[in-house]
Amino acid sequence: MLEILIILYMVGFLRIILFILIIYYVIKIINILLISRFKKKFKDNSSSFRKDNRTEGDVRVEGEKPKNSGSFGENGEYVDYEEIKDEKRGKK
Repeated sequence: MLEILIILYMVGFLRIILFILIIYYVIKIINILLISRFKKKFKDNSSSFRKDNRTEGDVRVEGEKPKNSGSFGENGEYVDYEEIKDEKRGKK
């Protein structure tokens, strides 16, 4: 009687292990298929962003844009100010 119970528990344990392995390999196959699909989409999108048709190994050097010393651009303007001494504390 004890041997039959042990065999039934072993069969149940083996079913669980088999079920876990099947789920693992199904998820692995789905991931491989999805990753390959996303790689193709990413490769197609990244090639469309390339603006120039340079081959690998070509080098292009671009210089810095000249800075205008009196100009502050669109974000602000120069404001002149004076320093005033605080006579009570003797600080600027």
